[in-house]
Amino acid sequence: MIRNIVGDVYQIGEYVEGSYGYEAVLVYVIMNEQHPILIDCGSQLHRTGIMQEINSLLAGRTPEYIFLTHSELPHAGNLQQVAKQWPNIKVIVSNVMLPYIEIAPILPLSQITSEAAGKTINVGGRTLKFVFATLKDQPGSQWVFDAQTGVLFTGDGFGYYQSAEQIGKFSDEVEGGIREIQFRDYHRTAFHFLRWVLPEKFNPDLDAIFAQLPVKIIAPIHGDAIRGDIPTHVARLKQAVANIRNAV
Repeated sequence: MIRNIVGDVYQIGEYVEGSYGYEAVLVYVIMNEQHPILIDCGSQLHRTGIMQEINSLLAGRTPEYIFLTHSELPHAGNLQQVAKQWPNIKVIVSNVMLPYIEIAPILPLSQITSEAAGKTINVGGRTLKFVFATLKDQPGSQWVFDAQTGVLFTGDGFGYYQSAEQIGKFSDEVEGGIREIQFRDYHRTAFHFLRWVLPEKFNPDLDAIFAQLPVKIIAPIHGDAIRGDIPTHVARLKQAVANIRNAV
């Protein structure tokens, strides 16, 4: 399913049914005129559908960069096929990630760049910033902020499970937006360590990100984009973290 989120930013991907409903496995595409950028590249399990949608959206254009939020298979598992079709593509990862250990050696190291959290870089005329991921399921996890559109790509963070009726709908198209229980169910299963996280220490770190960046849209890989009413959704995620802790 291809959907335009805002400006030249699109989401594509698949939805997998599980115990808590449906889980999205998304790829984000920044068209960026003649210099397209991918945020993650999806799972090898959804290779056919994802590659068809990427090609349909790009319409013959060649993606120049992939930003990987981390190396887990739902985020990087399709890299081999992407590299096969576009062998000159450049991959940008966290400086904590070890590319030839965490990513299959399918591209020359010269095409893989490691950047630290806090680093602002210009790729294809676009300004993107690596952001320290408050929620990590791997040490090399990082979030990515697009200054032009105000979209914060959060990897597994801010993910949520959806009902069949919610598939493909942004938060502002769902009555009441994303509920706390949706965040709680997802984060409890995706981040098992949250049961030991103290909300009074976690919350200020999360708040600092949104105080520093003019975030207009949150784009998780495992949930359709969260558009509008960002403070309410951040508050719901913080409450979800507190409820996970209190359930211990």
